[in-house]
Amino acid sequence: MAYDYSSESQRLELPNPYRIENLFQFIASVFYLACGVLSLLAARSNLHGLNVKFAVPLLAGILLIGYGIRCAATAMTRLRFFFGRALPVGLAPELPHGTTGKSQQIEAVQEDLRRGALSFPEPAGALNGLLYDRFPRLILAPLPVQQLAQAQFRNGLVIALTLVSLLVAWMGFSQPQTAQWVGVFYFTFAAWLVLRPMTVEQQTKVNESGVIALVVAALLGPVVIAFFARSLPELSWLTLHWQALFLLLAALGSVALFFIALIRQLSAPPATTMSCEVLSLNINTHPAQIINEFDRVMQQKWSEKIPNRRYARIDPVVDSATATGSFSGEIVEETQPMPSEVLSAMSLPAALAGARSRWLVILNLYGLLMLCAGAVALLLFVMRFEAGGVELSIAAYLTFAFVAFSVGRFCFRSSEKLWGRFDFVSEVIWLELAGQYTTARNRLGNDFSSTVRTESNGIHVDAMTMRVWTARIESVVFGKDQKRWITAMNGQSDITSGLAAHLSEFARARSMFVAPTNADDLGKIAATQSGQAAVAQALQELLLQKALRHTRSKGWLLANSRQTDQKAWEKSDISIWWKPDISILVLQGGHGLLCPRARNDGAG
Repeated sequence: MAYDYSSESQRLELPNPYRIENLFQFIASVFYLACGVLSLLAARSNLHGLNVKFAVPLLAGILLIGYGIRCAATAMTRLRFFFGRALPVGLAPELPHGTTGKSQQIEAVQEDLRRGALSFPEPAGALNGLLYDRFPRLILAPLPVQQLAQAQFRNGLVIALTLVSLLVAWMGFSQPQTAQWVGVFYFTFAAWLVLRPMTVEQQTKVNESGVIALVVAALLGPVVIAFFARSLPELSWLTLHWQALFLLLAALGSVALFFIALIRQLSAPPATTMSCEVLSLNINTHPAQIINEFDRVMQQKWSEKIPNRRYARIDPVVDSATATGSFSGEIVEETQPMPSEVLSAMSLPAALAGARSRWLVILNLYGLLMLCAGAVALLLFVMRFEAGGVELSIAAYLTFAFVAFSVGRFCFRSSEKLWGRFDFVSEVIWLELAGQYTTARNRLGNDFSSTVRTESNGIHVDAMTMRVWTARIESVVFGKDQKRWITAMNGQSDITSGLAAHLSEFARARSMFVAPTNADDLGKIAATQSGQAAVAQALQELLLQKALRHTRSKGWLLANSRQTDQKAWEKSDISIWWKPDISILVLQGGHGLLCPRARNDGAG
């Protein structure tokens, strides 16, 4: 993922969310490196004779140093946190520029916009029914939070049942050999049932039948072991019932802390509304021009000059070869998601004061204690590993180290998911067009007298439905490159009405005729019109002179032809010629008009 930098805005320069966890990672790294060095120093004195069995302490030291280096490397890779313009990921696959189409993911978002409500999967099963009854707001949480809460609730329930069964079995079997094998059974059972799901990041697969099976196994398993205990070998050197108890208590504590941290991620029920403007338009232009204008308007709404995310574009198709037909088109865009609030660098006091981060700090602290306990247990194993002989009882340190390490690692991996939470806000705009069209051929201009004549294939759209949907989207991600989830949406009525009014005005203002607009073309047309006007004027004057000669030859008289009046008429552009009992010829500005006489008394 490329990192895009812009000096004009720093709103996407988000503070490092893993700063607190990095602190605990560095502490764990230093502690493990120190224990590893001590293990190597202790193992060096026990390597006399190059006996292979004495390589065990050396291997333990290498493991401690290796995990210490890994903790430091994990923290160092997250010292700087880069959040480029391409992040967070879109609500659906984005369309490359210049392409059309849509995906199934955006259809789900469109359906939420159409209904004006967010959709969440309905929980199924008796255990989920109990969980959602105790925490009703969980149904409105993002899907990753719901899945993690369901998993930890099941894990916690299984651990609690196993712990109760262990305590009952422990009190019921007083014989040492039976108690030893019961401890082996419960440690193995708990390690498989608890640590395996925690290690591979999955929930314990348990339902109603699974709960019954767990109860039966936990209650009858020790009875079966007690029946065969006399024929089993003696295990006085291995007391795993204490390790099993420690395993169950440590795992239950980590699951409980993680579950509380998850519940703290819940917010108040969001107000979900939608804004939609529906218009019916009669236009004489291609409907695709509305989508093009929408594209231009959306560019003005770019957040921080970052292009919008386009999730769908389907241009209306109009076939000019058919007289009539139907069309539909749509386009969906989202503005660049921006942080919902101004974030400051996280400090330990601020994290402890925050409602969401407080329990994450406690979970990290608990995980750090478990990791340190595991390192100490492994170090004690090395210290007790003597060259002269090996006591089998020191294997208990290995089991304690294994349990503590697994639980501590689970705490860090679990908190990492929640530390990477970011909340964003953006706007989603959806334009939808549908209607019927009629095509016709339009002509403008006269074949004989017009300077310019144009022809075009016109498109008339009657009662087209145009819908404009807008919403302010609140979304969340858990990890900068993870899927984004919508948590709330609110209608933007002012934006919706303004955009709908602009697009409708634009569509109605389009002309159905083709006319030249280039400056050179307009200049040539003006010169042609000027020349035609001069030719027409000369032709009119020629025809006028010919008409005057014709009237004099036919006996027409000039009205008011007295000398004094003649000068006045010569100064005017009006001359009146008349012929008794026939008509009057009025010449004004070079134009002639024959009028019937009202009377023939010769008056002007």
